Amino acid sequence: MSPRAATALLLASLVLGGCHADWVREHPFGCRSDEQALVRDTLYFGRGIPGGGRVDDAAWAHFEAEVLLPAFPQGYTLLDAHGRWRGADGQTASEDSRLALLVHPDDAASAARVRDIAAAYRTRFRQEAVLRERSAVCAAF
Repeated sequence: MSPRAATALLLASLVLGGCHADWVREHPFGCRSDEQALVRDTLYFGRGIPGGGRVDDAAWAHFEAEVLLPAFPQGYTLLDAHGRWRGADGQTASEDSRLALLVHPDDAASAARVRDIAAAYRTRFRQEAVLRERSAVCAAF
């Protein structure tokens, strides 16, 4: 029997003998026809200022008007929250925070605007970090 015939016979016996292979196919996140595939970035802004003080409502309003709104004039959602996190010094901190949910196309310009917002907040309010959470979403308007 030739090697080719032996291979064919072996494959046929595996298939007919009940052995099966699971075929894995990767596919992109699929949205319905009435939805768009977009990205949702959630930024977590701590309201405490290192060394003392707090980002009060007036300071936040200035930041929002000068940085956030110009970067995403099409809109965003803000949520007030309270959380805990561990700083670079190893200490656990607890503070009020504000979350900004930004839904946008998955493009370089939008990603740069999100990074710029986080950097501006860190600089303006002397923050150690601004957490960025990024997710693929389907959105309908």
